[in-house]
Amino acid sequence: MIQITDKTKCCGCTACVSVCPQNCITMQTDDEGFSYPVVNPDLCIGCDACEAVCPCLNRKPNPPQPQAMAVRAKDDILRRFSSSGGVFSLLSTDVLNQGGAVCGAVFGDDFRVQHVIAWDETGVEPMRGAKYVQSDLGDVFRQIRDLVDNNTPVLFSGTPCQTAGLRAYLGGDADKVLTVAIVCHGVPSPKIWEKNLHELGTVTDVRLRDKRQSWKRYATNYFVDGKEILRPVMDDPYMKGFLRDLYNRPSCTDCPAKTGGYADLTLGDFWGIEKFLPDMDDDKGTSLVLVQTEQGKKALAAIADRVESKAVTFAQATQYNPAVTTSAHDHPQRNEAMKRLENEPLAAVVADYTKTSGMEKLKGFARKLLGRK
Repeated sequence: MIQITDKTKCCGCTACVSVCPQNCITMQTDDEGFSYPVVNPDLCIGCDACEAVCPCLNRKPNPPQPQAMAVRAKDDILRRFSSSGGVFSLLSTDVLNQGGAVCGAVFGDDFRVQHVIAWDETGVEPMRGAKYVQSDLGDVFRQIRDLVDNNTPVLFSGTPCQTAGLRAYLGGDADKVLTVAIVCHGVPSPKIWEKNLHELGTVTDVRLRDKRQSWKRYATNYFVDGKEILRPVMDDPYMKGFLRDLYNRPSCTDCPAKTGGYADLTLGDFWGIEKFLPDMDDDKGTSLVLVQTEQGKKALAAIADRVESKAVTFAQATQYNPAVTTSAHDHPQRNEAMKRLENEPLAAVVADYTKTSGMEKLKGFARKLLGRK
């Protein structure tokens, strides 16, 4: 049975919970706010189905290098409300038009991030935009299984490890779902996200990727106590701590699905687009799309009339977006910071562990002069 003794070996994808024929596995939250599977040994029949679907226990060798594309929607309004180029929304519309369903992450009650299934554009709209928190998958894997069994088209969007877990759970039926993974830097603790919101005040709306001023220099946007709080991303304590790897899930430092090619398509921001394809850079957002399967290729072709796209090399696609292939860093003081966050304000703790030395500032200035990230 699944027994989590090393938390770096569990990504929280819920595949084990979903596949268990005895329903003897539940996800339980630890002190850091992350969920892990716990088995009731009295109900377990030793079928080992849980271990068979675990992405951490069954890593795939690196797949062939995917085709890389720069893609952006022709609809500027759609791009404005998308994290990057609006590709996810267009893919979703295509599946909905087939009478299908879309599964993705939304801000739910109290702005907790959870995966839900939508059947129309109104339901898909909250899935747009970034949610830098590990989502609660609930029982969506089993819901997707039911849809597949009824021959309903489905698009699933999630992190690489969530996508890997779903495909392992579906087994031979995995190709009946269009899987769309996001380029993932790591998933922060839901507990720290809740702490951030609590310390802000009464939050009525959140946009973690506000692109009104700039896509490249995006901001966080909170509506608190009737007022808008707009911050450059590195002035927002929560985002700063996340980008410095202070409260990611332990497994993110050795992602089991980073380069496994589990998804049909992988979507992210095409950082560096101004260097390789300046004619596609209007600072409103351009997507990096990695095409990994024939199904992904067909899905992208189906929206070709609504996008501008150009092929690039994999090296160009990843030069300024290392998260495509590289796991999150293991911050040497992460555990100490997490303990302090139990009782101390988020902004104060993040400030202590993200100080930039004079040499680091000098290197950053030099990179800017050389046109590097």
